[in-house]
Amino acid sequence: MKRLLLFSLVLCFGALVIGQNAPLDKNRLARIDQFSRVTDDATNFENPVNMLRSSAAVAPSETIIGITWYDLFSNFNTGDRFYAFEDGTLAAVWMYGLSASSFPDRGTGYNYFNGTEWGPQPTARIENMKTGWPSNAAWGANGEVSIAHNGVAGLEMIQRETKGSGNWTQTNFLGPAGDEDGITWPRLTCSGENNEYTHILVCTNGEWQGQSTTVVYSRTEDGGASWNPHNVVPDLMGPDYYLEITQDKYFLGSNGNVVCILYVDAYSDLFYLRSEDNGDTWTKEVVWQHPIPFYSSADPLDSCFVPDFSGQLAVDADGNVHVAFAITRYISDAGGSGFFAYNPKNDGIVYWNDMMETFNSDGDNLNALAPPAYGFDDSELIEDVNYVGWLQDIDGDGVVSLEPITDAAVLRTYGMSTQPTIHVDDYGQVFIVYSAFAETYVYSGGTDPINYRHLWARAYANGAWGAFYHLSEDISHLFDDCVYPMIGNNSSDYIHYIYQADNTPGNALDGAHDYQENRWIYGMLPKSDLIGISENEIIDNSSVSQNFPNPFSGVSTVNVTLQEAAQLSLVVNNMTGQKVMELNKGFVPAQIHTFIIDASNLQSGIYFYTVTAGESQVTKKMIVK
Repeated sequence: MKRLLLFSLVLCFGALVIGQNAPLDKNRLARIDQFSRVTDDATNFENPVNMLRSSAAVAPSETIIGITWYDLFSNFNTGDRFYAFEDGTLAAVWMYGLSASSFPDRGTGYNYFNGTEWGPQPTARIENMKTGWPSNAAWGANGEVSIAHNGVAGLEMIQRETKGSGNWTQTNFLGPAGDEDGITWPRLTCSGENNEYTHILVCTNGEWQGQSTTVVYSRTEDGGASWNPHNVVPDLMGPDYYLEITQDKYFLGSNGNVVCILYVDAYSDLFYLRSEDNGDTWTKEVVWQHPIPFYSSADPLDSCFVPDFSGQLAVDADGNVHVAFAITRYISDAGGSGFFAYNPKNDGIVYWNDMMETFNSDGDNLNALAPPAYGFDDSELIEDVNYVGWLQDIDGDGVVSLEPITDAAVLRTYGMSTQPTIHVDDYGQVFIVYSAFAETYVYSGGTDPINYRHLWARAYANGAWGAFYHLSEDISHLFDDCVYPMIGNNSSDYIHYIYQADNTPGNALDGAHDYQENRWIYGMLPKSDLIGISENEIIDNSSVSQNFPNPFSGVSTVNVTLQEAAQLSLVVNNMTGQKVMELNKGFVPAQIHTFIIDASNLQSGIYFYTVTAGESQVTKKMIVK
């Protein structure tokens, strides 16, 4: 097995890390040491796989937008923390904190892309007190809003009427009577024609209204001056249906007047609530029915394939719901000792939309979410239909070869492929990004060798799922653990996403390694790279060349060598995917053709030009200074 030895890198870390293991704070309710991580096929992590796909080499445009030493983005599922506005501007939030390990400076890190460039990396939180677990969204005609818990007295809502500029207004939000201060781990979204409805979902502190823990829902139409409903347990999530609704396993999403609450858990149904009237009324859809109603994790459960606690939801332009979630295999015995079994076959990313059949609708199938590699007759997953992501055979030898999975390598979501994020554009094209253990990328600086996690992307367009794209394949990520991806909710010719990267697998908050710097990175990628527009003999990368120097000002030329006659054009897009220039040659013969790009009307920054010849496309980066 190839290994990427990090001895010199580890030496460099000595001056950067704090020589103290992370204490487990109150947010760590799901203790890692409750579970033994074993493979159910002895200890062989070189199982043959029948799920091979070629990895396409993609070098997305990336920008570091912030730094934090607080590396736990969520206990389980991630909220919506990256917003792509319709005008091409972007806003990202994360948990900022540089003062390990108590993090008195922890709060919401925020950065904004104004259509041309990102702001400077923040050096402080945006609140006036310690907070955590932010969510953000567009609010009102041109504003933005974020929410986070303070851990002492409820939540802090931060908002302003003009996105990207001006002062924030901060107000305190308390929980229901009797649990005013204890609410934590909120989610937020806005809906309506002008995003005038703000919706909040937040977890209670301990037992509440017949459940050991649950969530309460609130809505405001006037920016928080009044709330109706206010701290109400959603009827279809209450004690008549579930023993508990647990922290950080929910996701709140919207589009137009449609609002959805998604819940992803290994111990209960995977379901969502849907409102088509901005939260007035709700219906429920069970995407996967748990085989044992009111299941407790202490009960025996013989080898059931379950969600791994991570998943997200997108509502498309027609109001249809699309869900992506990760799976794993859970086993428990009569003594209540449970574990998630690690084996390359116990792995996968599942896609579902509301026009498809639900999973385990009869309620008694333990293998409904079994990956196709097992060959179970009762599996309801079909490769390249609803089973759309898995570990990749990077070295192409026919097996996925990984180091044994140890506690240090495991996040609080237990899938080997995990944390999927999903976007559906106005054309119904589906884009999924997820984090997965990466074969051949191995960290050897600790007690045991550990595989890094990298990001993978895949798209559905023209009636089929395209190739897998290794988003972390660039040499800059050779020694990176890439986790917690989030796709923006709007797109044009590009998808936009953020994620967290550091140089050691696992989380410092869970004691996997010492505290160190984590980068929050923004990436953008042409959709054409994901939906599989082919580059045939008409043009390829070597057929398209721009004169240098690059960066340039004034005029630049692009030469295109056609191998056969074709319709030929060039389009220039800015960093948000907005078209800023289009040049058409019409139907031209097989020879060298020259495009002249006049940058006199372009602002300084990074752009991408796409040359199209017939059905063939090539996209390259250019910089205007």
